[in-house]
Amino acid sequence: MCPDNVHEGMKLGPIFYVVKPEQIATFARATGGNPLFTRDQIAPPTMRLADYALLIAAHFYGGSGGVHAKHWSEFHAPMRAHQTVKTEGRITRVERRRGKFYFELQYESRDAATDELLVRQAITSVLLVEGKIA
Repeated sequence: MCPDNVHEGMKLGPIFYVVKPEQIATFARATGGNPLFTRDQIAPPTMRLADYALLIAAHFYGGSGGVHAKHWSEFHAPMRAHQTVKTEGRITRVERRRGKFYFELQYESRDAATDELLVRQAITSVLLVEGKIA
């Protein structure tokens, strides 16, 4: 991933994954152990905040991404154990500012079977090139 191959309007995904009960239990324990998550097998809302990294890695084949500058999320419905999720996004903004290359990725996760919206998110990052801020 480099400034030359990141363009406004670029689509990333879709990627698909299954929410596993073990992931829910591990994440819930690490974040305080709320029994709602493990008993009802509902994924903690913040568990999937890093799906942007999967989109970037799948599109750029392991690209380094960037330094996390800003993130927002809208939660619409809970993710549940054994649910197949489809996540896709679009680069909505690219710019050079203060000598750095910024990009914004907006993305959604939906139930793969019903297309129900689960979460809508956006991340703004400063691109890393060879481990340094571009």
